[in-house]
Amino acid sequence: MKAKSIKKTAITALKIGVSVLLFYFVVTKIDFLEVLKNIKESNMGLLVLSGVFLLLSQVVSSYRLNVFFHTLGYKLSHKSNHILYLVGMFYNFFIPGGIGGDAYKIYLLNKEFGWKVKKLSAAAFVDRFSGLTAIGMLLVLLMIPFVQNLGWFESYLVLYGLGVVLISFVPLIAFVFIQKLFGSFKTVFFKTLGYSLVIQLLQLASVACLVANFQVLQDLFSYLLVFLISVVLSIVSFAGIGVREFVFYQAADFLQYDKDISVAIGLLFTFLTALISIIGVWFLIKKATLRLVDH
Repeated sequence: MKAKSIKKTAITALKIGVSVLLFYFVVTKIDFLEVLKNIKESNMGLLVLSGVFLLLSQVVSSYRLNVFFHTLGYKLSHKSNHILYLVGMFYNFFIPGGIGGDAYKIYLLNKEFGWKVKKLSAAAFVDRFSGLTAIGMLLVLLMIPFVQNLGWFESYLVLYGLGVVLISFVPLIAFVFIQKLFGSFKTVFFKTLGYSLVIQLLQLASVACLVANFQVLQDLFSYLLVFLISVVLSIVSFAGIGVREFVFYQAADFLQYDKDISVAIGLLFTFLTALISIIGVWFLIKKATLRLVDH
């Protein structure tokens, strides 16, 4: 048990260290005052709309997780699951040295209803995996116009044909993986994958609002691609902080975009995520009662 605690502390410390180092790197490479100036001049309407899309993505994320719970026979009400999800977001974003959001949800559900930790952990993992599958599909989709602009393929037919094959290949491989290792969830795999695609599209819409805010819509697809890459890489940092800004900075450097604006987009997304995560503290203090449904 002690070894587990040491390992967890070491991983947390490593993630925080990665976030701090990458964020420091970015700050030293840009005019941070110019970034703040760009943010201050933002269109409030577009920021609010971006926040709404991001919040909606979390609502759908919560619903997707509950589909996995219900598949196991764990009939948590959607309202209770939304509350639990927001509290989990708070833990993920604001308590780096403590229990993670998924671990908190598993602990509480096990404590309240006696549901098996192993099954709850499997649901949480497959929930994350479903999101990653959707990201993989959208990455391929967004790579097509990006690669097309680079001129790597002489034939558009070959490029788009390859894209269709890869987009189809990603969910099929994911389904085989779930079928082999997590058979209990295979019946809802494609249903939840649909939710995952909606979630990611809502988050892309959130980022698109930020891109529009800085009036760089001509580079929209590139920014959306960069955002998805930052989501995948965020696993090595704390709450995606540092990594997101680093990826946006490096992408701007590679694509010769305005680095201050690129980093500002990453920072604003992090800020909006933090604002939504704060909602969870209200339910944490209130200690809302978790309820079940009969159907």
